[in-house]
Amino acid sequence: HWELLVLEKLKWDLVSVIANDFLPHILHRLPLPPDRAQLVRKHAQTFIALCATDYTFVMYPPSMVATGSIGAAVHGLGLALNGFSGEAITELLAGITGTEVDCLKACQEQIEAALAESLKQASQSQQEFSAKTAAYGGSQPTGTPTDVTDVNL
Repeated sequence: HWELLVLEKLKWDLVSVIANDFLPHILHRLPLPPDRAQLVRKHAQTFIALCATDYTFVMYPPSMVATGSIGAAVHGLGLALNGFSGEAITELLAGITGTEVDCLKACQEQIEAALAESLKQASQSQQEFSAKTAAYGGSQPTGTPTDVTDVNL
């Protein structure tokens, strides 16, 4: 019954706005060549997916996560936007979305820190996996057929 009550309060509108919805609108206003815009979009989408797995980004509205992700992508790729670089890009993005520069900068820095932590964990996992495979003498061939047609029932 609670679900119905919530749905009625929402007037059965279950579509919510997510950070990815803001990407095309923000990217359209940035002075980027089309090929670079696609690259920034892909990186920003990756950052947004990373933010979705970290509870610390719940406090930011989706537009801030999208803007911070674009800023982190541009910063990580080392792009300059028609003479804008570093702080100026953050100010440009804040102007486009009407957000506070300090809040945007904090969000972007958290995104970059989350990426660094994620890469660190992935590297440690890879090292542990390599150590385990070396301890077991590498991969041993199994007796499992590689093709379904090789199975005799």
